[in-house]
Amino acid sequence: MSIQIRITVSKEINELLEKVSRKLGKKKSMLARELMEQKMYDLELIQRELSNDKKE
Repeated sequence: MSIQIRITVSKEINELLEKVSRKLGKKKSMLARELMEQKMYDLELIQRELSNDKKE
């Protein structure tokens, strides 16, 4: 099940997201989601949560 969230970013970040999303041929919202997910992996938040789920 998908959940929608709304985020607020600065004008500069928005412009950067728009520029990069055009270059990659992706929607800005999809790019922002992918970046958020990648950062969560980098911080090992997803791995820890999955690991905790297995222990329970």
